[in-house]
Amino acid sequence: MLSKPNVKEVMPKVGNRYQSVLALAKRARQIEADRLVKRGECKEKNKECKDECKECVYDAVNRASEEISEGKVYIKINGEYAVTPESEMEKEIKEAQEEARLAQENKE
Repeated sequence: MLSKPNVKEVMPKVGNRYQSVLALAKRARQIEADRLVKRGECKEKNKECKDECKECVYDAVNRASEEISEGKVYIKINGEYAVTPESEMEKEIKEAQEEARLAQENKE
């Protein structure tokens, strides 16, 4: 179970709860696959695995949710982005402009 960020925080980046869970699962599998490749490389070189190789699947799910909610990973649905990087940036700019406007009103 995700504690923070949870599925409700991921939903705005993906669309709905069902697609959010699918996106989290897919990204967690990618993270875990990368980790297994690194672990294999460690064993081939006869070295001990680093701490990052020993993380569990639970950590992969949490990491996936953090990446999606922070906008580090963008989700495609039917070949199109659920939230485009440009629209996310525009949203942040509008929020900053609104905060600046409110701060200006409070000064006056």
